[in-house]
Amino acid sequence: MYVTDKAKIVIEATPEEIWEYVTDPVHWTASNPEEHYGLEYDTPDNRPREGATFHQHEEVAGIYADLHGRFSYIDYPNVAVWTGMAYYPFLRGLVTVRIPEGGTIRLEETEDGTRMSHAVWMDFPNNRRGRFLKWLFTTFLDGKAKLYDHTNKELVFFKERLDSDATTPTS
Repeated sequence: MYVTDKAKIVIEATPEEIWEYVTDPVHWTASNPEEHYGLEYDTPDNRPREGATFHQHEEVAGIYADLHGRFSYIDYPNVAVWTGMAYYPFLRGLVTVRIPEGGTIRLEETEDGTRMSHAVWMDFPNNRRGRFLKWLFTTFLDGKAKLYDHTNKELVFFKERLDSDATTPTS
């Protein structure tokens, strides 16, 4: 039982410039400092590549998550597909809810710049517990809207940083 959302924005930079900026774990963490607490890739250069795993500490809809993921497909600099398992500890870790999550990041050149999009999903189990968790997430926590806000905030940050770099005169 999926909860999905997609955010997109046009950035005045090439796909290569955007890719190099956003795949830096320092920049990704800075893109949403209220909800990102750190990101590490298991690669020698600490950058994503096909088959690489990653670990991110974050919050989604105000709930802390320990996300362990893997890049199942990368077409540099156009597409990155990731999947993972997010561990949401409750009651000081006494109960942990595991939710499969994933996303597709796309960079597509347009006449106005590069359209960056990030489509994300969460897959709640199709059982009583999963239906309850999905209901709780989508109603009480307003999770679908917060999922969009979380993803959109990242894209806006990247646009602000990269558009300002593109328009800053160089010496």
